[in-house]
Amino acid sequence: MPNTAGTFSIWQRFEQDFFSMQDLQPTLYTRYIDDIFFLWTHGEESLIKLHSDINKFHPTIKLTMDYSRVSASFLDTCVSINDGHLSTTLYRKPTDNLTILHFSSFHPKHIKTAIPYGQALRIHRICSDEEEHDGLLEVLKDALTRMGYDAQLIDRQFRHATARNRNDLLRKQTRAATDRVLFVVQYSPGAEKLRYVLRDLQHIINEDEHLTKTFPTPPLLAFKQLPNLNQIIVRSKLPSSQDNSIQPCHGGRCKTCQIVDIDTTITHGNTSHLVHGRYSCDSANVIYLIRCRQGSPEAWYVGETEQRLQQRMNGHSTTINRQEGSLPVGEHFSGPEHSALDLRVTILQSGLWDRQQRKVAEHMSRD
Repeated sequence: MPNTAGTFSIWQRFEQDFFSMQDLQPTLYTRYIDDIFFLWTHGEESLIKLHSDINKFHPTIKLTMDYSRVSASFLDTCVSINDGHLSTTLYRKPTDNLTILHFSSFHPKHIKTAIPYGQALRIHRICSDEEEHDGLLEVLKDALTRMGYDAQLIDRQFRHATARNRNDLLRKQTRAATDRVLFVVQYSPGAEKLRYVLRDLQHIINEDEHLTKTFPTPPLLAFKQLPNLNQIIVRSKLPSSQDNSIQPCHGGRCKTCQIVDIDTTITHGNTSHLVHGRYSCDSANVIYLIRCRQGSPEAWYVGETEQRLQQRMNGHSTTINRQEGSLPVGEHFSGPEHSALDLRVTILQSGLWDRQQRKVAEHMSRD
């Protein structure tokens, strides 16, 4: 059973081009995304040669191959030859520890009650040997019990699953299309009651000629998952410079918009600092950097404030306009050929709600 690391988009053409050049063909060939299952009746030597040829055919698509004369696994199914007959059973990877959603998890009840049924139905459909079938159900029941599922619920759902005709389950299933409108809400335990509210209020819709055509039946309630801790805390990718920005707030009276520096890379001497985050003149609790538009190398002032940046810069502008030179910013920008418009300000860091944290970050930024 080969398994490829290539992309799905080029596979169909790859298969057609490669096998069109081969004298020997698989008896059966099927693929699901990047997992392939095929039967080869031309001997082991020719199979090994096929594997070598297919790995030379494309510069980036490379295959690994597992093969056997008696059994092979494909997705979650293990296919074996026993006494000249094919038999199937459930296949689990060696690393699979049968992890199942705990019954106390914050999920709709119908999802949790459907898990025993769905897992039992999977075993019932795949496993062809009755004794092995029953053994796998016992293993599943033990796992469900450990995860807080009620024994009566498990037995009831198992009975529903195993009562299905296995021959019917092996045929391709098609779901009947529905024209019901989806009513999507974020999940909470109380939101499940909306199903009954929508049903009980359907008579109001039925009284309107136009609404009845759009909603002939009550909307189908669907739940949207709230972000979990993993999604909130863990990033799936490292932030790039495109995710960082410092922008004017475009407020009607904001004077800082004229002097805000949108460059997220700060260079000082031989060192560079990349600003991480998305900020504007409206950001508060910030560490900020003031530089001179005229390029004076000595003009490098780092400050901190719990105010919004525009409020703090209004204070600096007032000091400059009044030519109060007791502070470094006022001294530089109220000097000859300088004004408040020569200020360039950027945000180095934000989200520091504690003054002591801001002071530490201010000191470190000066270095």
